[in-house]
Formats: sequence, C-alpha cells, structure tokens
Amino acid sequence: MEESHDFQFVLPLKASDLTNSSGDHYYVKEIFGSAEIPSKLQECKRKVHIGDPFYIFEHFDLYYSILEDRSSNSTSTQNLMRSFDLLYLTVDKLFQDLQPLLTAPEPMSNQQRCSYLNLTKMTLYLQVSTVRKINNSVQQAQRDQVLNVQKKRAKHADALDQFPNWDAKRGKFLVQLFNVLQCPLEKLWNPPVAEEDFISMLCDICYRTIELLPLRADNKHVFDTIFQILGTSIKRFNQAMTFPVRILQILRGTEHASTSVAAGILLLHEEYGISSVFSILIKSIVDALKLDSSDSTVSKHFSSFLAEFSNIAPSLIIPHLEKLADDLLDCQSHMLRNCVLQIIGDTVVSELTSEDLSEELKEVRNEFLEHLIAHILDISAHVRSKVLSIWHHLKVQHAIPLNFLTRVLDEAIGRLEDKSSLVRRAAMQLIKSALESNPYSSKLSLEELRAKHELEVTAMEKLNEVLEEERKQEEKLNDEFSSLAPELLPCIEANLTEFPDMQFDKEESDESLLERIVPLMREKNYKDAIVLVRKVDFLAGNQNMSSLLKHEEHCVYVLALLKTYHLLAAGFKQSSEEMLQQIKTVQFLKDSIDFAVLMTSAFPKLHEMLMSKTNTDVFEAVDLFTTGYMFGIHGTESGMQRMLQLVWSSDKEKRDAVSDAYKRVLFSTDQTGRAHAIKVVQNLSKFLSEIEYGHYTAMESLMAEWVSGGDIDAAVIQVLFERFTLKLEGTTANESRLSIQLLIMASQSKASIVSANTAIIEDIAVGERVRRDPRIFTSCLQLLVNSIDANNTAKYYKRQNSDAEFVGKITRLFLDFFFHKNLSDFDGLAMSVFEYFYRMCQAPDVIAQQLVVTLLKRFNESWLVKEAAAQVASPEVVDKENVRESQPMEIPYSQTLPSTQLDILTQTQGSLIPVFLVSRLVFCIGYMTIKEMIFLDMDIYNNMKYRDELTAQEERKNRNQQVGNAPNAARQTLNMSAMEVRKRLSGVAAEPQQEPDDDLVGATAEDNIAEEIHGICEDMLLYNPDALLSKLATFIIEICKRPGEFRDPKLQQATTLALARLMTVSSRFCESNMSFLMNILNLTKNIRIKCNTVVGLSDLTFRFPNIIEPWTGHFYAQLHESNTELRLTAVKMLSHLILNEMIRVKGQIADMALCIVDGNDEIRNITKQFFKEIANKSNILYNVLPDIISRLGDIKLGLDEDKYRVIMSYILGLIQKDRQIETLVEKLCLRFPVTRVERQWRDIAYCLGLLTYNERAVKKLMDNIQHFRDKVQVDEVYQSFKLIISNTNKLAKPELKAVVTEFENRLNECLQVNPDSGAQPGEQGSSTAEGQANRTKPGRPKTGGRKPVAAKKASGRGRGRRARQDSTSEESYSSDD
Repeated sequence: MEESHDFQFVLPLKASDLTNSSGDHYYVKEIFGSAEIPSKLQECKRKVHIGDPFYIFEHFDLYYSILEDRSSNSTSTQNLMRSFDLLYLTVDKLFQDLQPLLTAPEPMSNQQRCSYLNLTKMTLYLQVSTVRKINNSVQQAQRDQVLNVQKKRAKHADALDQFPNWDAKRGKFLVQLFNVLQCPLEKLWNPPVAEEDFISMLCDICYRTIELLPLRADNKHVFDTIFQILGTSIKRFNQAMTFPVRILQILRGTEHASTSVAAGILLLHEEYGISSVFSILIKSIVDALKLDSSDSTVSKHFSSFLAEFSNIAPSLIIPHLEKLADDLLDCQSHMLRNCVLQIIGDTVVSELTSEDLSEELKEVRNEFLEHLIAHILDISAHVRSKVLSIWHHLKVQHAIPLNFLTRVLDEAIGRLEDKSSLVRRAAMQLIKSALESNPYSSKLSLEELRAKHELEVTAMEKLNEVLEEERKQEEKLNDEFSSLAPELLPCIEANLTEFPDMQFDKEESDESLLERIVPLMREKNYKDAIVLVRKVDFLAGNQNMSSLLKHEEHCVYVLALLKTYHLLAAGFKQSSEEMLQQIKTVQFLKDSIDFAVLMTSAFPKLHEMLMSKTNTDVFEAVDLFTTGYMFGIHGTESGMQRMLQLVWSSDKEKRDAVSDAYKRVLFSTDQTGRAHAIKVVQNLSKFLSEIEYGHYTAMESLMAEWVSGGDIDAAVIQVLFERFTLKLEGTTANESRLSIQLLIMASQSKASIVSANTAIIEDIAVGERVRRDPRIFTSCLQLLVNSIDANNTAKYYKRQNSDAEFVGKITRLFLDFFFHKNLSDFDGLAMSVFEYFYRMCQAPDVIAQQLVVTLLKRFNESWLVKEAAAQVASPEVVDKENVRESQPMEIPYSQTLPSTQLDILTQTQGSLIPVFLVSRLVFCIGYMTIKEMIFLDMDIYNNMKYRDELTAQEERKNRNQQVGNAPNAARQTLNMSAMEVRKRLSGVAAEPQQEPDDDLVGATAEDNIAEEIHGICEDMLLYNPDALLSKLATFIIEICKRPGEFRDPKLQQATTLALARLMTVSSRFCESNMSFLMNILNLTKNIRIKCNTVVGLSDLTFRFPNIIEPWTGHFYAQLHESNTELRLTAVKMLSHLILNEMIRVKGQIADMALCIVDGNDEIRNITKQFFKEIANKSNILYNVLPDIISRLGDIKLGLDEDKYRVIMSYILGLIQKDRQIETLVEKLCLRFPVTRVERQWRDIAYCLGLLTYNERAVKKLMDNIQHFRDKVQVDEVYQSFKLIISNTNKLAKPELKAVVTEFENRLNECLQVNPDSGAQPGEQGSSTAEGQANRTKPGRPKTGGRKPVAAKKASGRGRGRRARQDSTSEESYSSDD
C-alpha cells in the first residue's frame, strides 16, 4: 500500500554512505544482528505475500544489514539467499503495479511519482547489491575448491551447495532486469530523464557478470539477455560512451570474455542496429595497443577478441581492417600481428573470393594479400610461420588469385632456408598444397613447357597476320554495304510499312533460315531476305523489343541485321575470339613456365631438408615428395630417390617415415586381389627402373622389410614370376628383367621364394633367352644363390655335385660368353658364375680352377706363364689390328673351340691376344682368388668345426655324459670366420680359464682349425710352386710392373684390382707388395685404378690391419684430390673403416672434416652422417676436437673463414654432454695465448660462441678470462662473447643469469685494458692477464708461462701427440699448440 514519505533516496557511492544522515536523504537507522534477521525476514515474507512492495521503506535496514554482514557461515549465506528470493518477488510486484501507471495517459501526481521513484531505486539497489554479493561469494567458493584439489586437502562439504540453483536464479534476475528496462522508467524523474547513476548501477551488474562467467553452450541465453539490457541502455539511456570503456576494461583483464563480447556486439548490431559502438571499440583497442603492445597478456586478450569477432562477423570488420593493418601490423607484439593477419586471411576466404567482385573490392583484396606477402619476411618466426599457414589455408580454399601464386611460392621457397623449423615446416606445407592443386601443367618438364610455349607463340603470330587480313576485308565489305544501303532502305521501309507486326511459326530453325538468307543476299534478292531476317529476329525473341522502336529506328535495326548477313554472304570470318583464346593459351604456358622454374629451384633445397637434423623437416619433405610423386608431378622423382638414403638413418622415426612413404606410393591401389598385385608389381618395376645404382642396396633393405611385413605377399610374388617367365601377356623384355631383380631382392629375406621355383629358374638360366640377353643369365644365378637361407650356415643346405648337368651347362655358357667381345657387363656375369660355384657347388675350388685352366689352354699357356714368351706389343695396337681377325670369335659358341682354330688364331696374330680377353681373364683370376679365400675362411672353417662338434657329441653320448656348455660354446662361433676366431682366441689367450675341461678342448680345436686354414692361405695358395695362383700371381704382377707396354686402361684396372685381391689372401704376400701397390696409387693418372686401389686397401685393412696401419696416411691424401669420384670413394672407405674401428681416429680426421664443405652434395652428406655416427660413439669426437680445431685453424692451410665456420658449427653442434662442453671451453680458452694471428682469435671465439652454456661452463670462461683479455679488443671476438651472453640469458634460470651478468661485467672491464703500443699484443695481453689474475685471485697458485699449458694439453690428449707427429704439417700445428 502506497504511503507518503518525506525523504529522498540517493544512490550511494559506497554502501557505508547510507549510514550517514544528510538533509532529507534516506539513511539506515538500525543494523540488525544475526539472531534477529531470520524473524525479520519472516515478517518481510508475509508482507511480500500480501502484495505491498512499499514494505521496503520499513524493512530497508534489514536487507542492508544482510548485505553488510561480513560473516561467512551457513546462516549468513542462507539469509542472503532468502533475501534475494524476497527481493525478486518484490521487484516483480513493484513493476506489476508500476507498469500501468507509467503507461497511463494521465501522469502520476508528484507525490506518487516520488514515492515510486524512491521505491524503485531502493528495491533495485538492494537487489543488484545482493546479486553482486552472491556472485562474489560463489567465486570465492570456487577458488577455495580449486585450491583444495591442488593441495590435496581433505574433502570438505562443498561450499557451492549453499547456493542452490544460483546460475538459474541469476538468469531469471537478468531477464527481470531486462523487463524492468522495457518500462518507460524515465517518467519517474522530473524532467523525464533517467538518473545516470541508476542506469549505470543496472549496467554494472551486467558488466560484472561478463567478467565472471565464460560463455558456454548452456548459458548463451544469459549473455544474450545481458547484451539486450546493454543495448536498451545504449539506445534509450545514453550509455553509448560508457559501453566501449567498460568493454575495453573487461577485454583487457579477462581472458574468457573475448568470445562472449564478440557474440554480444554482433547481437547489438543485428537486434539494435548499433554499429558505431564497435567502431569506437576498435579505435580504443588500436589506441591502447599503439601506446603499449609489449604487455603480452593484454595483446593476447585483444587478439583473441578480434579473431573471434572476425570469425563470426567478417563483413562487419572489413571496414576497419585497413586501420587495423596500418596500426597494428607494425606493433611490437607478434601475437597482435598474427591476429590481424589471421583476420585478413579469414576475411579474404569468406568475403573476397567471389568471381563477380567489384573493382573496389578487388583492390581491397589485393591490398590485404600484399600485407600477407610482406609478413612472410616478418622479424618474428611465429609470424612467418603463421602467415605461411594462412597462405596454405588460402590455397586449400582456392582463394589465391593466379597473379599472386608465383610470388607467394617464390617467398615460400626462400623460407625453406629459414632458421626456424616451424617456418620451414609451414613453407613445405604450402609448397605441397601448391603442387597438389596447381592449375598448371605439372606433369610436363620445364623443357617441354618451353618448347610448347614457343610453338604457341608462333601460332599466335600467324593468327595475328590472319586478323590483319580480316580487318582489311571487313573494311572493304563495310564500304560495299554502305553503297548498298540507299538501295536497301526503301525495301526495308516498304516491308515495315506493309507488315509492321509480322507473325511467324516457330517450326523452322535458325540454321535452316541462315542457309536460305545467305544465297538470297548473294543473288541481291533483298525483299525475300528482309522477310527471312525479320523471321530470324522473331524466333530469337526480339519481337517485344522491336515493337517499342520507332519506324526510323526499326529500319536502322533491320539494316544492321542485313549488314551481318552481307558479311556472311561474302564469306567473312572473324578470328578475334580464336585470337583471345590463343592469347590466354600463351599466357597460361608462360605462367606454367614460371611455376615450373620456381618448383625446380625448390627441389635442391627440399633435398637438403631430407638430410636435416630436425625431424619435422625430414617428415614434411618426405610427405611433400611422396604426394608430388603420387600426383605425377615432374621433378619429384629425384626426391623419392634421395629419400632412400634415409633407410640407413639411425633414427627409427625417419626410417619408419620413409618406409611408410614408399608404401603409400607403391602399395596403395584402388583395386583388390590379382589386379592389386599386378598394379603393385607395375609400381615396383617403375620405381626400380628410376633409382640410381647407389640406392640399390637401400631398395633391397626396404624389399626385405616389405616381404617380412607381408606387403609383398604370395600374389605379388606370383605376378613377378609370371612377368619374369613372360607368361603374363604383354610383358616386355625390360619388364621381365626388372621382375627378376625384384625377385632377387625379395628372396634375400625369404629363401623359399627361390627354393620352391628352382627348376623353373634353372631352365631359364640355360635356355635360349640368355643367349639373346646375357643379363638374364647373370640374374638367374644371383637368384639361385638366394635359395640359401640366410639364417643357416654352410652345413644346413645341400650343394650341387661338381659334375651336375646344370653346373656343366653354366660352365659352357660362361666360356661362350667369355669370348663375346660386345658383352656389356662381363664383370657382373663372371661374379655371378663364381658366386654360384662357391656358394652352391661341392668342390668349388676345383671347378673354378678347371675353368681358369680351360681359358689358359685356349689362350696359349706358354705366352702367359713362361718368361721365354714372345715379346708382346702394345695391347692398344693389337686391339685395333685384330678387330677383323677376331670377328669369328665374337659370337657365343655351343661347343669348345677346336685346337685347329686356336692354332690359326695364334699364327695369324703372331702370338698376340685381344686385350679385352686378357682383361677378362685377369678379372676372373682376381675374383676367384677372393672367393677362394672366403670359401676357406668361412665355409670350410664352419664345416670342419661342425664335424668336430658332431664327433665330440658322439663321444659324449658313448660315455653317457650329458651335454654341457661345450656344444653351446661351439655353436656361438659357428657363423664366424677363421680370421675372426684367431683374433678372438689370441685376444683371450692370456686369460685364466674358469672351466678348463670341455671349453678348453673346444677352444683348442677351434684354434687348430683356424691355424690350419691360416696356414693354407699363407703358405699354400700363393707360395706352393704347384698351386695355380702362385703362377698367375707372377703374371699379374708383371702386367702391373710394365704399364708402358700394357697401356690399355681397362687391363691396368683389372690387374691392379686382381693384385689387391691376391694380397688379401696372404699377409706375407700383402707385406711384400704393399709398397708396390702404394706406388701405383700415387703415380697412376687413371682415376678408376686409384678408386679400385682405395677400395682394395679398405679390404686389406679389415684383413691385415697391422700391415696397413703405417700406410693410412695415403687414405687421407685422397681426400685432397681434385677428382670427385676419387674423393667420394675415399670418404666412403674411411668412414666405413673408422666406424668399424679398423682405423684409430687421429688428428688426420681434420681432413675428413674438410669434406663437410666439399663441392659435391653426396660427399657432404656422407661426411656429416659420419661425424654424427662417431659423435654417438663414446668420446671419440670429443677427444679429437682440439686437433680438428688446431689443424683447420692453421693459417698455412688457407681455409676460407666462412667454410671454417660451416665445419665447426656442424661438428660442435654434435657435442651435447655438459661435462664435455665445460672441458672444451677450457681447452679453447687455453688456445688464445698460443695464437698470434687475429684470424685465429676470431676462429676460437666463434667456436666458443657455438657451445651451449650452463653455470659451470660460464664459470670456466671467467676462470680463463686472462687468456683472452686483450683479444676482446678485436670487435668480432667481442661480438662472439656478447652472443654467448645473449644466447645464454634466453630462458635461463636466475642462478645462471647471475653468473652471466658477472661474466658480462668482467668482459666489459677487459675493454678498458690498454697495453703499451710497443709490445706484441699476444705477449702483452698474456702478461697483463696473468698479472690481473694474480691480483684478483691471490689464493690461486700461479700457472707460469706457456710451457705448463702445453704440457697440460699434451698429457690430456694421450695418443693425440703421436697423431700430430705423423702429420705432414707438424711444424704449424706444434707452433699452435
């Protein structure tokens, strides 16, 4: 019930103001205690149910007391929630009463208005304050709950249970508040303008709710209500200026508010038409960020809001994007730049990709794209990677205009060399996307595109000439028609006058009418032609348009139509459309060439990515090449081949990535069953035909993996055999050869592939096909050898009898092939034959020697082995002279040559033999020798050992003894060679035997067998006068010693290789001929001989390491040769020997380090892989690093500084152990005093700058600062130390930062040192440093001059001094040390 009250309620700035009385302002007279509040609330409840809202005047103090109650017990919380419920009902009743009064035509009396104004203000003040307090209490309860979970405290009663259904009640409150604002509240004031503090109070609770709540799917209606309240306030109560300020504050400090505010602003635009507020907000955000964008939190919040809003309302943000780009793309925060660029990208995709864009919007789009291109080179790697990702998204969405595509790709290719892996990854993803969906002729090579472009340009020029002729013809016909016009116009006027609205049936087509009109025009029958022309116009649907024309206009219209048919009647043809099409074709080809040039330039960089140390680089490059290859894009084949090198990577993830990539390419088909198998075989054959010979072994490894993994199953093997045997229809000879190569690879891991088909393979091996193509013969023998299970030893498989029919057939075939001059790959054929003999036949040594003896007989034995033989002329001359005479022998025979033919040959040639036959014989002798040695060392040894084991087992059975450890011990060495056993037994000979019984007997037996085989190799094979090899060795040495007479390069290559192979048999023979072989290596100019000798030396090192050890310097000398092939061979052999610990790593490894900057890619890659491998082997690399630094830093070496830095940055990047880095820091610092050249100081400082520093390493620098105190006067040296400081400070812990700061201070002190100008810098610096060190640290013992330093280094390095003595540059290195 309304009562009169003579007070005025003023909204307080703070709640305590209500306790102060001032004039007629309402104030709180009594504060109730906790005990009184429940009963008072009961009284309020009765009043509410009566329906009198004016009870608030009497009970305001009660609600105020509840608000001011500071206790946090359950009773006070319960009172708070009860007061909210009562106030909600009170407000509801109040506005039920007030709504009719405010909308009534008659205004309220002044007293009534004042009463309701006070009641409204008081009630809503209490309600808003209550909601605010409950919000704060709920928030605090949530914080306490999280804290308890984090600290794992005992579970307390959930404080949130004291606020039941609060989210729902808060939502109802906001809806009620929105309904309140729908009333014309301004009528409560006089004049009718709502009090600003009152509206601000209502809006404040909305802003606080935005800060408090994150937007979720279940509370979206709450935020809709909030922004509807704010929209009403802006529209009706002048809150437009306050809104952007409060929203800006919320965005600045609240992370989760960006989503809700973005959705709310869109609601204001759609429901209330409020867009100016967003403009003000954008301007405020930009201004705030321009003042300070370094605050990452604020930048993140604003960025999140802008990105969210652009995502839901891109059209609204477009007008502001230019300002955002201009003002924020140059700000300090990379997050803001990323945000603006992301908005630009999203806007282009959603709003600016239509085909019918206006010119203005195209300009806007192009300007946005220019921003994106510019920031590909942003200073921040985060921005660069983000922009490239945006471009990738644009490419996927087909939103990049063609005129931008090549520019973007050019920039992306440049980023392949970026220092950040994130950027490189994003660049590769963009390039991959461009390859997948490029609009150009990606399957054509660059040369094909250029040729096609030239053809089209020529066609365009010819078409241009045709167009010129047509223009002249058109002008002539136009002149003719102009003369006809006066004659035609009367006819047209007469026709139109007589028949103004002609009607025609639509049965006749345009084409038939055209065929009738043209002859009429030629016959000048214009009257009939006019009728037909009007009929065509009628059929075209132009009747309504022509009816609107005036008579004169209609005449001109028909005359124009007749002109067209006049041109057609004269045979005029326009080629302008054809010309436009030709211009587009030429431009398309030009763009295709530009695209192809770009992609071609990218492939070398992508090849480097494959060899990167960063896994993401490798994975992305593999994915790119794989995708490109599957799309058939030209140029990706090289990458697919280069990927094969990763098969040997020590990183399993890289190996798996490569294996999966090849599976995608080779085994992914859209077919099943046999069709799938055929497609897989086609893919494998195609890929095998493309790979280089050097990658063949890697392919074998992959094939073994695919066979064991079931990817190559029985169906694929079946198809391979069908293609190999030519049973599959349409198989070519080349496809058959590729199939047998694939079978060879597959059978290496699964012998049953061959053993189940031996008869078929043998039939083909000796059939007619091999005479037409000897490569089939070679491959068949290789395939048959693979029938031996790799897991079994020599005792487990049955060998062919030496007199078996098949052995005889292949022997005869070999003899036939031997004398065929034009045989392309005799070496491979001979190797396969001897391999088959020694692996598959019994008594292979007998078969092989009989074969060689047969060849000797055919050659004339006396010429080969007797010193009294006729003098042999130059083989080069012989070969030329006897081309004609040796023709009868250049076809394969089916039987042996009769002796009469041999006699004729010897007589006609004057005891001369074609050089190619001698070369082949020498090759056979050398390969037979190496196979004989392996046969004795492995097969015979294991077989004899197996026999002894069986004998021992039989004896133990007879004695009824149980089998002990002896059989197991024997089996452990069953697959070892005699050479390995001798080394092993000699190494443990001095060790005491724990169990001397069977083990000792077994070891002695093994020792005896190994010694027996060793004796055969040492004394019998090459030194027994009756042995065949002893006679042949003399012959080979003679040819090697007389290169002037035997000048044919192939013969010299064969004999040198054969000599190296003979040397592997006997250490005696090796030692006696070692100096001779070294002379050949050093004096010959033939690169192939050098390469063969280096390979031979590698084999000899494994066989006789002690004999070869003094000659290892010759290995390293080959690294400095100018020939790339020789350097590559030397790098391969050295890395192989060092990694297998056959050569001790010495200071000469610096020569290997130089290969890191070799001009050849393969040499660089092998060398890098080598250093990576030895870095994983104990401390080998660390131990030789000082020698590498010393040798490469020697001024006499003359190594370019940039190359030095490339080498050291790679090698030092492999040192990861903290302890090694700390010691290395000290060793490098100790080098400063013993160097005299500024270049060396720079080198040492640069090496120090490459290391990663911890606290102890920085202290090492400070402890040795006296050694480089004077060197920091050199700017580059100083900058290297500054780089150490800046890099170490990044993400460093406080303890490390403190040490770095101390070092920086001491470094700056060094800049103040000013030694006397008359002294040498090194000496003066050393003495000054020592003096100052003694002053600053008097407790430390004095280290003296240079000698103790040198002594310390020498003692710490051990064998390093010996390595230095072997060097050819001893003086320079010793002076440095």
